[in-house]
Amino acid sequence: MAETQGLLERLEKAVIRLESLFSGTSGSHGECGTVNGVNGGVAPSVEAFDKLMNGMVAEFLRNSKILAGDVEAHEYQENSNDLVISDTELKQVAYIFKCNKSTLQIKGKINSITIDNCKKFGLVFDNVVGIVEVINSKDIQIQVMGRVPTISINKTEGCHIYLSEEALDCEIVSAKSSEMNILIPQDGDYKEFPVPEQFKTAWDGSKLVTEPAEIVG
Repeated sequence: MAETQGLLERLEKAVIRLESLFSGTSGSHGECGTVNGVNGGVAPSVEAFDKLMNGMVAEFLRNSKILAGDVEAHEYQENSNDLVISDTELKQVAYIFKCNKSTLQIKGKINSITIDNCKKFGLVFDNVVGIVEVINSKDIQIQVMGRVPTISINKTEGCHIYLSEEALDCEIVSAKSSEMNILIPQDGDYKEFPVPEQFKTAWDGSKLVTEPAEIVG
């Protein structure tokens, strides 16, 4: 996602520059003036727009493509339990937005996956080389069949992650989330381990030390 985010930031700056170019263009509508020594040629603003569309926008759309469609194919899915992405490439990223009561399987190896604003959503995937992110979601189930180095959970209520034997070294990073459980394969079944939600912090004389707080009740 870092590569995509960087591309979005560059795109935003280009759009701002393009807007300033439009606002600073002199002459009435339909008058292009002289461009590259040609009278009545293409206006600089139009040239800039074409360059933008053929450059960064095209790059963004290429990076967003997944299977035979783009990111939109994985938005606003409702009650769909047979979603499958099978033709994958290492450079691809999957962005799943506002999908409810649905399940998606991603085969092969891709760069990263983001689940954003989803409810009662299930994800099964083979391998991710970057990160799997869960943001602003509720009742999410994730099953890792192969490997993934990092899973991030942010502002999410209810997230159950089933790790494979290969993914036991995966790091779970969580913030502002609750009801998180990691399920570890043991003896042909899964054993559930809750992710701490409360912490205690104390000064040890030289630095602050934070550790999970045990609730006694």
